Amino acid sequence: MKTKLRRFTAVLSAMLCMICCVLSAVPAFADDTVTKNDLSSVKWSYVDSPLKIPHFQEVYDNFKSVISKTYNYIAVYGKKSDGTSETNILYFDPTAIAYYSFTNNQFLFGSNYAYDSQRLLFKFDSSDNKTESVGYGGWNVTKPSGFTKSVCNGLLNLNDYVQSTVKVYFHTKVYDFDNIENELEPPDLNAPIVPFSVQYSRKLTTGMSRSGTLSAPGAKNDGETITNNNIDITVKLTDEYKQAMQKALDKDPKATQYTYQYVLFITPYDPNIFGTKKAMDGAIYTYLNKSKYVLSTAYGKTKSNTTTDSKYDTVNTPDSSSTDTSSSNVGEMTSENADGVANSAFCNGVTPLFGLPIANGANMTNTHTINLENIKGADKLGEQDILYIVVVGKRYLYETGAEGYAKDFYANNAEFKTFYKELPDNAVASKINGLYGGNGYDFYTVVSDGFSFKDYPDYKPLEINGVEYPTDKPISDMLDDPFPPSKITDYDGLENGTDFDTKEDFDDYINNKKYDEQYCTFNFNLTDISSIFDGSSDFFKFMTASIGILPPIFITILIAFFTIMLAICLVKWVVK
Repeated sequence: MKTKLRRFTAVLSAMLCMICCVLSAVPAFADDTVTKNDLSSVKWSYVDSPLKIPHFQEVYDNFKSVISKTYNYIAVYGKKSDGTSETNILYFDPTAIAYYSFTNNQFLFGSNYAYDSQRLLFKFDSSDNKTESVGYGGWNVTKPSGFTKSVCNGLLNLNDYVQSTVKVYFHTKVYDFDNIENELEPPDLNAPIVPFSVQYSRKLTTGMSRSGTLSAPGAKNDGETITNNNIDITVKLTDEYKQAMQKALDKDPKATQYTYQYVLFITPYDPNIFGTKKAMDGAIYTYLNKSKYVLSTAYGKTKSNTTTDSKYDTVNTPDSSSTDTSSSNVGEMTSENADGVANSAFCNGVTPLFGLPIANGANMTNTHTINLENIKGADKLGEQDILYIVVVGKRYLYETGAEGYAKDFYANNAEFKTFYKELPDNAVASKINGLYGGNGYDFYTVVSDGFSFKDYPDYKPLEINGVEYPTDKPISDMLDDPFPPSKITDYDGLENGTDFDTKEDFDDYINNKKYDEQYCTFNFNLTDISSIFDGSSDFFKFMTASIGILPPIFITILIAFFTIMLAICLVKWVVK
C-alpha cells in the first residue's frame, strides 16, 4: 500500500512539474512591447511659467548667484498634509543630467560629482509665512541599466506633498529615469486635448522576424522555434479627453453618450508625407469590425424627442411609419437624427468604423488583433517594403437615444460616409475647434513607426461566422457598397434577445407587432345600428383599419368586382 502511495505521489509531482513548465513557456519575442512614458500620466500639474510657482521669485533671488551659473533648473512647489509648504529650485550643473522617475515619483540627477546638483528651497508654515531657507544635496540611489555617470543621486521626493497641490516648471532637459534615453517633453498647455493613444504588442521595426525561440526551461519544447503572425493594436481614450467629454455629458441632460469614432488600416504610404486621405485610399489592409450597427430609423418604440446642440440644427425623431429595410435604406441614421435610436433597426454586421463610447461604466479601450495572413498580397512583400499602421479618429459624435444602451456602439454606412467626406487630406495636423473650455482636434491621426517583415505568410481570407470578407477592398469602395447586414432586430429585440436572419422575417415581425399593439384588446361598444356607421366609433375604425392592411391587389379586385356588379345591375335596369 505504501509503495502504491509513493508511486502515486511521484506521478502527481511529475505532472505538476510538467504543467508548471508548460505554463512558464513564453515566446522569447513576446516581451517586445516598448512604451515610452510621458508627462501626461503624472498626478501633479505642469505650469508654463516659473512665475506660476508660488514664491518662486523670492527663492530665485535668494540663490541667484548659484542658479545663474547655468540657468538649468526645475522649480517645484507643493503643500504637505499638515498645511506647510515648500518652494524648491533644483539646480543642475552643465555636466549634470536631470531625471524624473515615474516609478518612484522623484526627481534625480546623474553627474561626475556629488554636488553638481542641489535642492534649494524656502519652507513656509500653514499661514504661508517663511520659516526656513535651506539647501540640500542628494541621496544615493541604484543606477539603472546603461547609466554612464559615476554619481546617481535623488534630489526631491514628490510623494512628500499632496499631489493635487504640486506645481512643476522645467528650465532644463529632463530624462526618464526608467528609460534613460527617453527625453521628457513638457506638455504644451495650449495644445489641443489628445483624444487617444495607440500601443502595439511588439516594437515595430524594419526586417522583423515572425519566428522566435520558445523559452521554457525544463519543458520538452524549450528552445523550439515558433511563429507569431499577429500584431495587437490597443486604442485607448486619454483621461483628459474622457474628462472633457464627461463634463459635456453632465451639461446636457438629453445626451446619453458621446462616441469617439476611428478607422484602422495598414498602408505603404506614410501619412506624414502623402497625407491621410491618400494613405487611406492606398491601404492594403483595413481592419473590419463585427458589431451592431444601425440599419434604419423606421422601427420599434415611438420615442418623441427633440435634440438641440450647438453643433447641429434642431432635429426631430424620424417618422416611424416607413417599413422599408432594403439595402438602399442602409445608413439612414446619422448624428443629426441619432435621437431616433429607439425607432431603429439594429444589425450584426461588418463595418470599417469603430467606436469608443464615452459614458459612465463604458469600456474606453479597444484591442484589435491584425493577422498577417489576412493581408492580401503580403506574401509578395519583402523586407524593403515599409508599411505603416494608421489609426484615424473623428473628434466626436453626438448621440442620444436608447437609455441602457449607452455602453454600446452603433455604426452605419451614412456615418462612415460622413467620416470619409469630412476627412481632410492631411488629418495628421487637422484643424482644431473649441471643446467645452478646451481645444479638441476635429480629426486626430496616430501613425506607427515604419515596419516590415523578412517574410510574410500565405494569404488566408478573413472569415467572420463562415463568411469571407475582403480586407484589401478600397475604403472608398465601402462607401456605396457596404457589407450586408445579418441578425436584424429592433430596440425591443435587444431587450428580449429576439433577432432575425432575413429582412423578410424581420418585416413580418414588425407587422405582427404593429397589429398586436393596435388590435390585441378592443371593445366595439356598439349601442345601436347607427353606431356601426359612426365615423368616430371603434367598430368603424376597426373596419377601416382592417381594410387598410389588406393587400392593394385584393382591394383592387374587390373594387373591380363591385363596379362590374353595379354596371350589370344598371344595364339590366336600363334594358327593362
